[in-house]
Amino acid sequence: MSGKPTTPVAHSLRARLLVLLFSAVVLTATVQALVAYRTSLDQTNEIFDYQMEQMALSLRKGLPIGGYLANSFRDSTDTSFEFLIQVTGAGGKKIFQSSPGAVLPLDTTPGLTSLEIDGKAYKLFSLQAGDQLIQVAQDRSARRGLARKLALKAVSPVIVMVPFLILMVWWVVSASLAPAERVRSQLALRRADELTEVNEEGLPAEIAPLVRELNLLLHRVRSAFEAQKHFIADAAHELRSPLSALKLQVEGLRRASDASARDVAIGRLAAGIDRATRLVEQLLVLARQQASPGNLTLQTPVHLANLVQSVVGDLWETARTRRIDMGLVTAQEGMVTGHSDALAILVRNLLDNAIKYTPEGGTVNVSVLASTTDMQLAVEDSGPGVPLADRARLFDRFYRVAGPQSGTLGSGLGLAIVKTIADMHGACITLDTSESLGGLKVCVVFDTPGVRPGD
Repeated sequence: MSGKPTTPVAHSLRARLLVLLFSAVVLTATVQALVAYRTSLDQTNEIFDYQMEQMALSLRKGLPIGGYLANSFRDSTDTSFEFLIQVTGAGGKKIFQSSPGAVLPLDTTPGLTSLEIDGKAYKLFSLQAGDQLIQVAQDRSARRGLARKLALKAVSPVIVMVPFLILMVWWVVSASLAPAERVRSQLALRRADELTEVNEEGLPAEIAPLVRELNLLLHRVRSAFEAQKHFIADAAHELRSPLSALKLQVEGLRRASDASARDVAIGRLAAGIDRATRLVEQLLVLARQQASPGNLTLQTPVHLANLVQSVVGDLWETARTRRIDMGLVTAQEGMVTGHSDALAILVRNLLDNAIKYTPEGGTVNVSVLASTTDMQLAVEDSGPGVPLADRARLFDRFYRVAGPQSGTLGSGLGLAIVKTIADMHGACITLDTSESLGGLKVCVVFDTPGVRPGD
Protein backbone atom coordinates (compact mmCIF):
# COMPACT_ATOMS: atom_id res chain seq x y z
CA MET A 1 0.00 0.00 0.00
CA SER A 2 1.44 3.35 -1.04
CA GLY A 3 0.86 6.35 1.13
CA LYS A 4 1.17 10.00 0.43
CA PRO A 5 4.44 11.57 1.53
CA THR A 6 4.03 13.41 4.76
CA THR A 7 4.90 17.08 4.74
CA PRO A 8 7.10 18.02 7.70
CA VAL A 9 5.49 20.48 10.06
CA ALA A 10 7.21 23.85 9.97
CA HIS A 11 8.51 24.96 13.34
CA SER A 12 8.16 28.69 13.80
CA LEU A 13 10.60 30.24 16.24
CA ARG A 14 8.27 33.21 16.62
CA ALA A 15 5.26 31.00 17.44
CA ARG A 16 7.32 28.90 19.83
CA LEU A 17 8.62 31.96 21.68
CA LEU A 18 5.15 33.49 21.88
CA VAL A 19 3.56 30.29 23.18
CA LEU A 20 6.29 29.72 25.77
CA LEU A 21 6.34 33.34 26.95
CA PHE A 22 2.53 33.61 27.00
CA SER A 23 2.36 30.40 29.01
CA ALA A 24 5.00 31.69 31.40
CA VAL A 25 3.12 34.98 31.88
CA VAL A 26 -0.24 33.28 32.43
CA LEU A 27 1.23 30.65 34.77
CA THR A 28 3.16 33.26 36.77
CA ALA A 29 0.11 35.53 36.99
CA THR A 30 -2.10 32.61 38.09
CA VAL A 31 0.31 31.54 40.80
CA GLN A 32 0.74 35.13 41.95
CA ALA A 33 -3.05 35.66 42.02
CA LEU A 34 -3.63 32.48 44.03
CA VAL A 35 -0.92 33.37 46.51
CA ALA A 36 -2.23 36.95 46.82
CA TYR A 37 -5.81 35.70 47.23
CA ARG A 38 -4.85 33.18 49.90
CA THR A 39 -2.65 35.70 51.72
CA SER A 40 -5.37 38.36 51.63
CA LEU A 41 -7.92 35.91 53.08
CA ASP A 42 -5.59 34.99 55.92
CA GLN A 43 -4.73 38.61 56.65
CA THR A 44 -8.43 39.62 56.57
CA ASN A 45 -9.33 36.85 59.04
CA GLU A 46 -6.54 37.99 61.31
CA ILE A 47 -7.88 41.56 61.16
CA PHE A 48 -11.41 40.39 61.97
CA ASP A 49 -10.12 38.36 64.91
CA TYR A 50 -8.20 41.38 66.09
CA GLN A 51 -11.34 43.56 65.83
CA MET A 52 -13.34 41.09 67.89
CA GLU A 53 -10.63 41.00 70.53
CA GLN A 54 -10.37 44.79 70.65
CA MET A 55 -14.17 45.11 70.86
CA ALA A 56 -14.26 42.75 73.83
CA LEU A 57 -11.40 44.51 75.55
CA SER A 58 -13.10 47.88 75.09
CA LEU A 59 -16.09 46.63 77.10
CA ARG A 60 -14.15 45.52 80.13
CA LYS A 61 -14.74 48.69 82.18
CA GLY A 62 -17.52 50.32 80.23
CA LEU A 63 -20.54 48.53 81.76
CA PRO A 64 -22.01 48.79 85.30
CA ILE A 65 -21.64 45.82 87.60
CA GLY A 66 -24.93 44.16 88.37
CA GLY A 67 -26.90 46.42 86.05
CA TYR A 68 -28.66 45.71 82.77
CA LEU A 69 -28.55 47.72 79.58
CA ALA A 70 -31.54 47.33 77.31
CA ASN A 71 -30.96 47.13 73.55
CA SER A 72 -33.32 49.76 72.34
CA PHE A 73 -32.22 49.90 68.71
CA ARG A 74 -33.02 46.27 67.83
CA ASP A 75 -36.11 44.23 68.60
CA SER A 76 -36.08 40.59 69.73
CA THR A 77 -36.81 39.22 66.25
CA ASP A 78 -34.06 41.05 64.36
CA THR A 79 -31.23 38.60 63.67
CA SER A 80 -29.72 40.24 60.55
CA PHE A 81 -26.52 41.12 62.29
CA GLU A 82 -22.91 40.23 61.65
CA PHE A 83 -21.69 40.77 65.20
CA LEU A 84 -23.26 39.50 68.47
CA ILE A 85 -22.18 41.07 71.74
CA GLN A 86 -23.15 39.60 75.07
CA VAL A 87 -22.00 40.59 78.56
CA THR A 88 -23.03 38.49 81.56
CA GLY A 89 -22.37 39.03 85.21
CA ALA A 90 -22.22 36.75 88.25
CA GLY A 91 -24.70 33.89 88.12
CA GLY A 92 -25.25 34.31 84.41
CA LYS A 93 -27.14 37.59 84.70
CA LYS A 94 -27.31 39.38 81.38
CA ILE A 95 -25.75 42.82 81.57
CA PHE A 96 -25.73 43.60 77.83
CA GLN A 97 -27.00 41.75 74.78
CA SER A 98 -26.85 43.24 71.29
CA SER A 99 -29.64 40.97 70.04
CA PRO A 100 -32.01 39.39 72.55
CA GLY A 101 -33.02 36.78 69.99
CA ALA A 102 -29.56 35.26 69.80
CA VAL A 103 -28.14 33.91 73.08
CA LEU A 104 -24.48 32.96 73.30
CA PRO A 105 -23.58 29.95 75.48
CA LEU A 106 -21.80 30.71 78.73
CA ASP A 107 -19.73 27.54 78.91
CA THR A 108 -17.16 28.61 76.36
CA THR A 109 -13.42 28.67 76.75
CA PRO A 110 -11.68 32.03 76.79
CA GLY A 111 -10.23 33.16 73.47
CA LEU A 112 -11.30 32.33 69.92
CA THR A 113 -13.67 29.42 69.27
CA SER A 114 -16.32 28.41 66.73
CA LEU A 115 -19.98 27.64 67.30
CA GLU A 116 -23.39 27.48 65.65
CA ILE A 117 -26.47 29.51 66.65
CA ASP A 118 -29.80 28.87 64.96
CA GLY A 119 -28.04 27.06 62.11
CA LYS A 120 -25.49 29.82 61.51
CA ALA A 121 -21.77 29.39 62.03
CA TYR A 122 -20.07 32.02 64.19
CA LYS A 123 -16.58 32.85 65.25
CA LEU A 124 -16.60 33.61 69.00
CA PHE A 125 -14.18 35.49 71.21
CA SER A 126 -14.68 35.17 74.99
CA LEU A 127 -13.05 37.33 77.68
CA GLN A 128 -13.45 36.96 81.46
CA ALA A 129 -13.13 40.41 83.08
CA GLY A 130 -13.64 39.99 86.84
CA ASP A 131 -17.22 38.75 87.41
CA GLN A 132 -18.23 39.69 83.89
CA LEU A 133 -18.01 37.40 80.81
CA ILE A 134 -17.67 39.45 77.62
CA GLN A 135 -18.44 37.57 74.40
CA VAL A 136 -18.18 38.85 70.80
CA ALA A 137 -19.34 36.63 67.94
CA GLN A 138 -19.23 37.23 64.16
CA ASP A 139 -21.20 35.51 61.39
CA ARG A 140 -18.67 33.35 59.49
CA SER A 141 -20.51 33.58 56.15
CA ALA A 142 -20.54 37.37 56.28
CA ARG A 143 -16.94 37.26 57.42
CA ARG A 144 -15.94 35.04 54.48
CA GLY A 145 -17.88 37.19 51.99
CA LEU A 146 -16.16 40.36 53.12
CA ALA A 147 -12.78 38.61 53.14
CA ARG A 148 -13.31 37.40 49.56
CA LYS A 149 -14.21 40.91 48.39
CA LEU A 150 -11.05 42.30 49.92
CA ALA A 151 -8.96 39.44 48.46
CA LEU A 152 -10.42 39.97 44.98
CA LYS A 153 -9.58 43.66 45.17
CA ALA A 154 -6.00 42.69 46.01
CA VAL A 155 -5.85 40.23 43.08
CA SER A 156 -7.56 42.42 40.46
CA PRO A 157 -4.41 44.44 39.53
CA VAL A 158 -2.62 41.18 38.63
CA ILE A 159 -5.53 40.04 36.46
CA VAL A 160 -5.75 43.43 34.75
CA MET A 161 -1.99 43.45 33.99
CA VAL A 162 -1.94 40.03 32.26
CA PRO A 163 -3.27 41.32 28.87
CA PHE A 164 -0.75 44.17 28.96
CA LEU A 165 2.08 41.74 29.70
CA ILE A 166 1.00 39.48 26.83
CA LEU A 167 0.86 42.46 24.48
CA MET A 168 4.33 43.55 25.58
CA VAL A 169 5.72 40.03 25.10
CA TRP A 170 4.25 39.94 21.58
CA TRP A 171 5.82 43.31 20.76
CA VAL A 172 9.24 42.35 22.17
CA VAL A 173 9.33 39.03 20.27
CA SER A 174 8.22 40.69 17.03
CA ALA A 175 10.80 43.46 17.38
CA SER A 176 13.56 40.97 18.23
CA LEU A 177 12.81 38.79 15.19
CA ALA A 178 12.38 41.73 12.82
CA PRO A 179 16.00 41.46 11.52
CA ALA A 180 15.42 37.81 10.59
CA GLU A 181 12.22 38.79 8.80
CA ARG A 182 14.14 41.53 6.99
CA VAL A 183 16.73 39.01 5.78
CA ARG A 184 13.93 36.66 4.67
CA SER A 185 12.27 39.48 2.73
CA GLN A 186 15.54 40.38 1.01
CA LEU A 187 16.02 36.79 -0.13
CA ALA A 188 12.37 36.31 -1.12
CA LEU A 189 12.42 39.34 -3.44
CA ARG A 190 15.56 38.27 -5.29
CA ARG A 191 15.80 36.86 -8.76
CA ALA A 192 17.30 33.43 -9.28
CA ASP A 193 20.53 34.90 -10.68
CA GLU A 194 20.92 37.61 -8.00
CA LEU A 195 23.71 36.40 -5.72
CA THR A 196 24.84 39.62 -4.04
CA GLU A 197 25.46 39.58 -0.28
CA VAL A 198 22.65 40.14 2.21
CA ASN A 199 22.81 43.34 4.24
CA GLU A 200 24.30 42.50 7.69
CA GLU A 201 23.70 45.92 9.25
CA GLY A 202 21.76 45.92 12.52
CA LEU A 203 21.61 42.14 12.92
CA PRO A 204 21.72 40.71 16.46
CA ALA A 205 24.69 38.61 17.55
CA GLU A 206 22.68 35.39 17.30
CA ILE A 207 21.71 35.93 13.64
CA ALA A 208 24.78 37.77 12.30
CA PRO A 209 27.02 34.63 12.07
CA LEU A 210 24.33 32.77 10.12
CA VAL A 211 23.90 35.66 7.67
CA ARG A 212 27.69 36.02 7.40
CA GLU A 213 28.04 32.35 6.46
CA LEU A 214 25.17 32.77 4.00
CA ASN A 215 27.00 35.68 2.37
CA LEU A 216 30.17 33.57 2.11
CA LEU A 217 28.14 30.83 0.47
CA LEU A 218 26.59 33.33 -1.95
CA HIS A 219 30.08 34.60 -2.75
CA ARG A 220 31.30 31.07 -3.52
CA VAL A 221 28.25 30.31 -5.64
CA ARG A 222 28.68 33.62 -7.50
CA SER A 223 32.34 32.79 -8.14
CA ALA A 224 31.36 29.37 -9.46
CA PHE A 225 28.73 30.90 -11.75
CA GLU A 226 31.16 33.52 -13.01
CA ALA A 227 33.76 30.82 -13.67
CA GLN A 228 31.13 28.85 -15.56
CA LYS A 229 30.21 31.91 -17.62
CA HIS A 230 33.89 32.59 -18.35
CA PHE A 231 34.43 28.98 -19.34
CA ILE A 232 31.46 29.00 -21.73
CA ALA A 233 32.54 32.31 -23.23
CA ASP A 234 36.18 31.22 -23.50
CA ALA A 235 35.29 27.87 -25.00
CA ALA A 236 32.92 29.47 -27.52
CA HIS A 237 35.55 32.04 -28.44
CA GLU A 238 38.64 29.85 -28.61
CA LEU A 239 37.19 26.65 -30.03
CA ARG A 240 35.67 28.41 -33.01
CA SER A 241 39.00 28.91 -34.79
CA PRO A 242 40.50 25.43 -34.11
CA LEU A 243 37.31 23.70 -35.19
CA SER A 244 37.19 25.78 -38.36
CA ALA A 245 40.83 24.93 -39.01
CA LEU A 246 40.13 21.23 -38.45
CA LYS A 247 37.29 21.39 -40.95
CA LEU A 248 39.56 23.00 -43.55
CA GLN A 249 42.27 20.41 -42.88
CA VAL A 250 39.76 17.60 -43.37
CA GLU A 251 38.75 19.18 -46.67
CA GLY A 252 42.42 19.40 -47.65
CA LEU A 253 42.90 15.73 -46.78
CA ARG A 254 39.88 14.81 -48.90
CA ARG A 255 41.26 16.72 -51.88
CA ALA A 256 44.78 15.32 -51.61
CA SER A 257 45.74 13.97 -55.02
CA ASP A 258 48.68 11.74 -54.08
CA ALA A 259 50.20 9.98 -51.07
CA SER A 260 52.68 12.77 -50.36
CA ALA A 261 49.98 15.45 -50.21
CA ARG A 262 47.82 13.12 -48.14
CA ASP A 263 50.64 12.62 -45.60
CA VAL A 264 51.11 16.38 -45.28
CA ALA A 265 47.36 16.87 -44.79
CA ILE A 266 47.24 14.09 -42.18
CA GLY A 267 50.15 15.65 -40.30
CA ARG A 268 48.46 19.03 -40.26
CA LEU A 269 45.19 17.46 -39.16
CA ALA A 270 46.91 15.59 -36.32
CA ALA A 271 48.66 18.77 -35.20
CA GLY A 272 45.36 20.62 -35.28
CA ILE A 273 43.71 17.91 -33.21
CA ASP A 274 46.56 18.06 -30.71
CA ARG A 275 46.20 21.84 -30.40
CA ALA A 276 42.41 21.57 -29.95
CA THR A 277 42.85 18.82 -27.36
CA ARG A 278 45.42 20.85 -25.47
CA LEU A 279 43.16 23.90 -25.58
CA VAL A 280 40.22 21.94 -24.17
CA GLU A 281 42.42 20.50 -21.42
CA GLN A 282 43.69 23.94 -20.48
CA LEU A 283 40.17 25.37 -20.48
CA LEU A 284 38.96 22.60 -18.17
CA VAL A 285 41.91 23.05 -15.81
CA LEU A 286 41.40 26.81 -15.65
CA ALA A 287 37.65 26.44 -15.04
CA ARG A 288 38.22 23.84 -12.33
CA GLN A 289 40.81 25.92 -10.49
CA GLN A 290 38.74 29.11 -10.65
CA ALA A 291 35.46 27.44 -9.69
CA SER A 292 36.71 25.62 -6.59
CA PRO A 293 39.16 27.80 -4.63
CA GLY A 294 37.52 26.55 -1.44
CA ASN A 295 39.18 23.15 -1.95
CA LEU A 296 42.41 24.65 -0.62
CA THR A 297 40.95 24.51 2.89
CA LEU A 298 42.41 20.98 3.04
CA GLN A 299 46.03 22.08 2.58
CA THR A 300 48.96 19.79 3.26
CA PRO A 301 52.74 20.30 3.36
CA VAL A 302 54.32 19.69 -0.05
CA HIS A 303 58.02 19.00 -0.66
CA LEU A 304 58.55 21.50 -3.46
CA ALA A 305 61.90 20.17 -4.76
CA ASN A 306 60.57 16.61 -5.06
CA LEU A 307 57.42 17.83 -6.83
CA VAL A 308 59.45 19.91 -9.32
CA GLN A 309 61.81 16.99 -9.95
CA SER A 310 58.84 14.73 -10.71
CA VAL A 311 57.36 17.20 -13.22
CA VAL A 312 60.75 17.73 -14.88
CA GLY A 313 60.98 13.96 -15.33
CA ASP A 314 57.52 13.85 -16.93
CA LEU A 315 58.42 16.55 -19.49
CA TRP A 316 61.97 15.47 -20.12
CA GLU A 317 61.04 13.38 -23.17
CA THR A 318 59.13 16.33 -24.66
CA ALA A 319 62.20 18.55 -24.24
CA ARG A 320 64.53 15.88 -25.63
CA THR A 321 62.52 15.59 -28.87
CA ARG A 322 63.23 19.27 -29.47
CA ARG A 323 66.89 18.86 -28.38
CA ILE A 324 66.33 21.18 -25.39
CA ASP A 325 68.61 20.78 -22.39
CA MET A 326 66.20 20.92 -19.41
CA GLY A 327 67.17 20.14 -15.86
CA LEU A 328 66.78 20.93 -12.17
CA VAL A 329 70.00 22.85 -11.48
CA THR A 330 69.26 23.75 -7.82
CA ALA A 331 67.00 21.83 -5.45
CA GLN A 332 67.17 23.14 -1.89
CA GLU A 333 65.10 21.46 0.80
CA GLY A 334 61.87 23.14 1.84
CA MET A 335 58.12 22.68 2.26
CA VAL A 336 55.19 24.75 1.04
CA THR A 337 51.61 24.44 2.21
CA GLY A 338 49.06 23.79 -0.50
CA HIS A 339 47.63 21.24 -2.92
CA SER A 340 50.20 19.05 -4.61
CA ASP A 341 48.05 18.50 -7.72
CA ALA A 342 47.48 22.23 -8.25
CA LEU A 343 51.18 22.98 -7.67
CA ALA A 344 52.12 20.26 -10.14
CA ILE A 345 49.90 21.95 -12.76
CA LEU A 346 51.63 25.27 -12.00
CA VAL A 347 55.11 23.79 -12.50
CA ARG A 348 54.03 21.83 -15.58
CA ASN A 349 52.58 24.91 -17.29
CA LEU A 350 55.70 26.97 -16.57
CA LEU A 351 57.97 24.27 -18.00
CA ASP A 352 55.65 23.59 -20.93
CA ASN A 353 55.60 27.30 -21.76
CA ALA A 354 59.40 27.50 -21.54
CA ILE A 355 59.85 24.44 -23.77
CA LYS A 356 57.45 25.76 -26.40
CA TYR A 357 59.10 29.17 -26.71
CA THR A 358 62.69 27.96 -26.52
CA PRO A 359 64.27 27.29 -29.94
CA GLU A 360 65.56 23.78 -30.69
CA GLY A 361 68.91 23.16 -29.08
CA GLY A 362 68.16 25.67 -26.32
CA THR A 363 68.23 25.40 -22.53
CA VAL A 364 65.65 25.44 -19.74
CA ASN A 365 66.88 25.65 -16.14
CA VAL A 366 64.73 25.07 -13.08
CA SER A 367 65.73 26.11 -9.54
CA VAL A 368 64.17 25.63 -6.11
CA LEU A 369 65.65 28.01 -3.54
CA ALA A 370 64.92 28.01 0.19
CA SER A 371 65.45 30.81 2.70
CA THR A 372 64.35 31.54 6.22
CA THR A 373 61.46 33.66 4.94
CA ASP A 374 60.20 32.03 1.73
CA MET A 375 60.51 29.36 -0.95
CA GLN A 376 61.24 30.30 -4.57
CA LEU A 377 60.66 28.43 -7.81
CA ALA A 378 62.53 29.87 -10.82
CA VAL A 379 62.16 28.77 -14.46
CA GLU A 380 64.63 30.27 -16.99
CA ASP A 381 64.92 29.64 -20.73
CA SER A 382 67.12 30.68 -23.64
CA GLY A 383 64.19 31.78 -25.77
CA PRO A 384 63.47 35.24 -27.19
CA GLY A 385 62.05 36.51 -23.87
CA VAL A 386 59.13 38.87 -23.44
CA PRO A 387 59.30 42.64 -23.99
CA LEU A 388 58.63 44.82 -20.96
CA ALA A 389 55.50 46.27 -22.61
CA ASP A 390 53.93 42.80 -22.90
CA ARG A 391 54.78 41.45 -19.43
CA ALA A 392 51.85 43.19 -17.74
CA ARG A 393 49.37 41.26 -19.91
CA LEU A 394 51.25 37.98 -20.05
CA PHE A 395 48.94 36.37 -17.45
CA ASP A 396 45.73 37.43 -19.21
CA ARG A 397 43.69 34.62 -20.67
CA PHE A 398 44.27 33.97 -24.39
CA TYR A 399 46.94 36.65 -24.60
CA ARG A 400 49.91 35.65 -26.76
CA VAL A 401 53.01 37.69 -27.41
CA ALA A 402 53.19 38.83 -31.01
CA GLY A 403 55.76 36.93 -33.05
CA PRO A 404 56.22 34.32 -35.71
CA GLN A 405 55.32 31.50 -33.31
CA SER A 406 52.39 33.13 -31.54
CA GLY A 407 49.76 31.48 -33.69
CA THR A 408 51.19 27.96 -33.50
CA LEU A 409 52.32 27.59 -29.89
CA GLY A 410 49.79 27.25 -27.08
CA SER A 411 46.42 28.82 -26.48
CA GLY A 412 47.33 31.69 -24.20
CA LEU A 413 45.95 29.92 -21.12
CA GLY A 414 49.06 28.34 -19.57
CA LEU A 415 50.30 31.37 -17.65
CA ALA A 416 46.73 32.39 -16.78
CA ILE A 417 46.37 29.04 -15.01
CA VAL A 418 49.73 29.60 -13.30
CA LYS A 419 48.52 32.98 -12.01
CA THR A 420 45.26 31.48 -10.74
CA ILE A 421 47.01 28.70 -8.81
CA ALA A 422 49.62 31.10 -7.43
CA ASP A 423 46.90 33.43 -6.16
CA MET A 424 45.14 30.48 -4.52
CA HIS A 425 48.35 29.68 -2.63
CA GLY A 426 49.13 33.30 -1.77
CA ALA A 427 52.28 33.21 -3.92
CA CYS A 428 53.82 36.11 -5.84
CA ILE A 429 54.98 35.85 -9.49
CA THR A 430 57.68 38.05 -10.98
CA LEU A 431 58.89 38.23 -14.60
CA ASP A 432 62.46 39.14 -15.50
CA THR A 433 65.19 38.51 -18.03
CA SER A 434 67.45 35.55 -17.31
CA GLU A 435 71.01 36.73 -16.71
CA SER A 436 72.52 33.36 -17.57
CA LEU A 437 70.36 32.28 -20.53
CA GLY A 438 69.05 35.58 -21.88
CA GLY A 439 65.43 34.50 -22.20
CA LEU A 440 62.46 34.84 -19.83
CA LYS A 441 62.81 34.14 -16.12
CA VAL A 442 59.63 33.38 -14.17
CA CYS A 443 59.98 33.36 -10.38
CA VAL A 444 57.22 32.14 -8.05
CA VAL A 445 57.74 33.13 -4.40
CA PHE A 446 55.85 31.23 -1.68
CA ASP A 447 55.57 33.03 1.64
CA THR A 448 56.69 29.94 3.57
CA PRO A 449 59.97 29.63 5.52
CA GLY A 450 62.27 27.10 3.87
CA VAL A 451 65.11 24.98 5.22
CA ARG A 452 68.55 25.49 3.72
CA PRO A 453 70.84 22.52 3.35
CA GLY A 454 72.85 22.04 6.50
CA ASP A 455 70.44 23.98 8.77
